[in-house]
Amino acid sequence: MSNTVVLAWVHFARAPSELYAAIATDGTVKELVSQSAGASIGDVAGQVITSIEMQAGDGSILTYAQITGSDGAQVINIKSGERGTGTNSNLNLCQHNMAITVVRGMTLNVLTAD
Repeated sequence: MSNTVVLAWVHFARAPSELYAAIATDGTVKELVSQSAGASIGDVAGQVITSIEMQAGDGSILTYAQITGSDGAQVINIKSGERGTGTNSNLNLCQHNMAITVVRGMTLNVLTAD
């Protein structure tokens, strides 16, 4: 197992975009936290997520990203993979046209692989 840095730009409808990050160990679910406040995504309760773009370290596979509610239930699970080619060659995941209202206690999690 190895570690990889995962970066996520989360875009909101009524607030500036926020950078979330984590050092993920392959095969283990890891929560991403805000780089400006060190907080979970649930700390921006009331905001609406409109899109998410993620990048895992070189040679890593982003298996999936998920948003989990305060009760542990999945709000959304987005399958991913290796980085794309062409215009999205720097991203493992690019999900647009979302409308997820953030509630307190939500988390943004990822699973990576080699």
